[in-house]
Amino acid sequence: MKWLAHLTACACLLSASPARAQHHSPSAKPDASGYYKLLAVKAAGSARYTDQDILAASGLQIGQPAAEGDFKQAAQHLLNSGVFTDVAYTFSYSDAGIKVEFQLTDVDRTRLIPAHFENFIGLTDAELSAGLRQRVPLFIGKLPLSGQLTDQVNHALQAMLEEQHLPGQVDFTRDGEREDSPPTSITFSVHELNADVHSVEFPGATAEETAFLSYAARRIIGTPYSSSLVAKVIRDDLLPMFLQRGYLKASFGAPETRILSSANTQIGPAQPAPETADQSRDEIEVEVVLPVTPGKPYSVAAVDWKGNSAIPPREALGLLHLVAGQPADVVALDRDVHMLINLYRARGYMTAKVIANPEINEAAGTVHYEITVAEGDLYTMGELEFLGVDTASKDRLTDAWKLREGQPYNPDYTRKFVEDAPQLLPKGLQYSTKLSEDVDAKAKAVDVTIRFKQD
Repeated sequence: MKWLAHLTACACLLSASPARAQHHSPSAKPDASGYYKLLAVKAAGSARYTDQDILAASGLQIGQPAAEGDFKQAAQHLLNSGVFTDVAYTFSYSDAGIKVEFQLTDVDRTRLIPAHFENFIGLTDAELSAGLRQRVPLFIGKLPLSGQLTDQVNHALQAMLEEQHLPGQVDFTRDGEREDSPPTSITFSVHELNADVHSVEFPGATAEETAFLSYAARRIIGTPYSSSLVAKVIRDDLLPMFLQRGYLKASFGAPETRILSSANTQIGPAQPAPETADQSRDEIEVEVVLPVTPGKPYSVAAVDWKGNSAIPPREALGLLHLVAGQPADVVALDRDVHMLINLYRARGYMTAKVIANPEINEAAGTVHYEITVAEGDLYTMGELEFLGVDTASKDRLTDAWKLREGQPYNPDYTRKFVEDAPQLLPKGLQYSTKLSEDVDAKAKAVDVTIRFKQD
């Protein structure tokens, strides 16, 4: 006979019902305890997990005795993980034993969020991922918003930490853009582990490149190791060192850490410290290894303009630091583009966009930039309103405001006015200000409201 068991996520109830009658009774005989030899575990319906993943996650073992109660327990375990919205199973007998197939419905991808690992030392990203996959087969880099998989990953990380003979307690936080919004990621961290950065190495960099990279990385020396801090240093400090020198395709590999003893002797995962000499919080130092692929430097071939009319090309070009024949400094270019956008906004073009399109000539090692300007519409000064002040103060503020309705709007003027406004208010009182600029796309005007609040 063949049986069907169905498990629903909403009610978390397991019910069994006959699927269809067999034409003859199974010839397979259970052992004395009523179990059959498990021959195979199959998975159907999941786009994320293989038969092997489900076998490993179910707790079942091929070749071992199994019965319906084991399948029911395995189905419940799979459902409790949170990565499936529905789990069902069927099983059938043969002379050799029993086979089971799980029918799975994956949770929607919008219900999965990425996992980040903050300060796990002594393991590469590949080793960390491999260790987690071995211990938590259903973990594939993202975690469900509900269910037990996050706790399973947390326990696995704790076990991996203990294998490294390192102190600390693994915990996680669900991170969101706002406190009242759903989480967008889960961060795992090791508490009570103060592993300070002793040094930073840059394999793949020349001696000259290592010199300026080491200088740029100096702010993390002596600080507790944090993967998010290292990522920020790469983005804000290290990569710009290459980009401003024309290395447009420079990149950094995933950071690695080497555990050092107090005598700066490498310990490493393959040579763990003796259990009798587990490191205390004050003894652990790590060396951060950041592989570098600099690529080659590119110089500027030429700069052309397209789409600008409100600001003459000569005036706009004067803001750029790109010089033909010199390294393509994209850090300066990005800064100059923002200055150009602000110049347009100061002249009333509130929606102006400036895009620098590079055309790279690999053979020549040059880059030709085409600066495309979308000026947008000219916006004028709309209505002005002052709130939170008495009539006399409002009159003084109104008289001092020189940007008249209908004139091209200038946000720089507005911000300067807000800075100077306290001088026009009653002496001896402290005010905080809040500026609102309401851009009316239909009227092509900007209404300004300045709110004062007495502290």
